[in-house]
Amino acid sequence: MNYYFITGSSSGIGKALVDELLLLPYTKVIGFSRTNTLKHVAFEFVKMDLSDAKQVASFQFPSCQDATSIALINNAGSLGEIDVVGKQADEQIQTLMQVNFTSAAILCNKFMKAYQNNPIQKLIFNISSGAATSPYESWSNYCSAKAALNMFTEVMHLEQVKQKFPIQVYAIAPGVVDTAMQAQIRSTEVSKFPHKEKFIQLKENRQLFDAKDVALKLRTYLHEPAQIPSLISRITLP
Repeated sequence: MNYYFITGSSSGIGKALVDELLLLPYTKVIGFSRTNTLKHVAFEFVKMDLSDAKQVASFQFPSCQDATSIALINNAGSLGEIDVVGKQADEQIQTLMQVNFTSAAILCNKFMKAYQNNPIQKLIFNISSGAATSPYESWSNYCSAKAALNMFTEVMHLEQVKQKFPIQVYAIAPGVVDTAMQAQIRSTEVSKFPHKEKFIQLKENRQLFDAKDVALKLRTYLHEPAQIPSLISRITLP
């Protein structure tokens, strides 16, 4: 059985990836999100608010004794309040770091504790962003959290190559995808986000990736990680 743990499973890339994986045999998908409408014999829903540190800390990965492979996909992310530093609510800074970085780091930690000594294939995909390396005004929290996630992945890689049964870890930026996050960007006031027009043009010029196409690429990577171009990479589509 192939096990896939996916955060942010109720919408966007996460939901698209769940749908694609459930088409495969010998598959068990465990989705983490605040809400869920999906019912499938091979799907298990874990109600979790990734902004709630106590909820994340209380989760424990199951033994998965019949597993032939196990993967964690830290997909969930949020832009939160789009505004410059000095005009943000303090609580928003804490929440955004928790959702975009801290919860993913904790789940990585728990995943390794649970499965490090299991000799099967084990993968962690941290879904990153181009914003991890390109600063955008009013996205200080999102850019910083994704940059931290990239570095966290690099450190994990250095540690894992020394293990007897290493876990393969990657940070993968999905490109600009047509999701609710993009809609949020386009609806933000220019006074708060001066790059708004760029994202409007991406939508109007049909330059946004479809979430299903990105999910298909991720599914390929999960089954053939040798195809992933680098430790820190970005999805490209035809």
